[in-house]
Amino acid sequence: MDRLPYSIVDVFSSVPYRGNPLAVVDNTTDSLTKTQMQLIARQFNLSETTFICPPTKSSSTYRLRSFLPNGEEVFGAGHNSLGAWWHIAESKLVKVNGTEATVYHQELGDSVLPVEVSKSAQGNILITMSQGTPQLLERHPDKSTLAEALGIDSSAIGFEYNGKAIAQAQVVTTSPARHLLVPVRDQEALNRIDFSKSDAIAQELVKTDSHNSGVYAFTPVGETDGVLNLEARFFSPGMGMEDPATGSAAGPLAFFLCENGIVRGLGKGEVEVQVVQGLKKGRECVMRLLVSRDAETDSLKVRISGTGVLVSEGTLVVPSPDIIF
Repeated sequence: MDRLPYSIVDVFSSVPYRGNPLAVVDNTTDSLTKTQMQLIARQFNLSETTFICPPTKSSSTYRLRSFLPNGEEVFGAGHNSLGAWWHIAESKLVKVNGTEATVYHQELGDSVLPVEVSKSAQGNILITMSQGTPQLLERHPDKSTLAEALGIDSSAIGFEYNGKAIAQAQVVTTSPARHLLVPVRDQEALNRIDFSKSDAIAQELVKTDSHNSGVYAFTPVGETDGVLNLEARFFSPGMGMEDPATGSAAGPLAFFLCENGIVRGLGKGEVEVQVVQGLKKGRECVMRLLVSRDAETDSLKVRISGTGVLVSEGTLVVPSPDIIF
């Protein structure tokens, strides 16, 4: 039987068993069908499994394909791709030139986005990825039903910070993923959120045309050296579990906070936001978000930065092409 190498990488942490686990499968021989990828992702049963594939576009270094356990293919530039690039760099499939960033390009669906690979001052492999053009989309129409689905009071949705208020949940995206960002009053309310009502949460996502996406609840927890710190939690009915780190939602969150005046200083250059996620899952994933204004288009750009650590590696048996997902 054919076999392929795989690794389990904890993403957004340098400490094993503290980051967001990602299965990374070497498909550089381009030998797997979509169904085989779906079967492998279901077998791992992690929030996402990413396959490193040859590029189909001349401008990209690698093509990445990521799947949820339910077989849904996703295209966000989050932990699914950052962890894969950490593995690519750690496996020496690309060069890492010390603290000086080397730019490569990843193919995600129809998009080709730049990826910076470097080492931090502590010697950790550091991946910094550009996300797609950020967009504010539908606002959620009913705070009471959303709060009920999340197991909290409607008064817990919304907060005020820096003299500015965010009172309503809204879909924000930097990729095809349409996550519903839910501002929460404080850490106590964030911890009370109950993600067990999967069907009810799915119905709330449908109200914003966000099928196969998720809910990203967040609250500010103070500042460190002028950098706003937030804590967040994420749940997607397609994953069927709470995700310890969701870069495809954290990037849009940084943009959302800038657009609502919570984060200031864009006129002076790039601003930073830091999000911690996974604490309720016994993990501590740290995502660094960088937002800047494009001088030519006057639009905002978002980059996400983080590291990873190897947890395990081995080989898998390639599923038979006759098996139906």
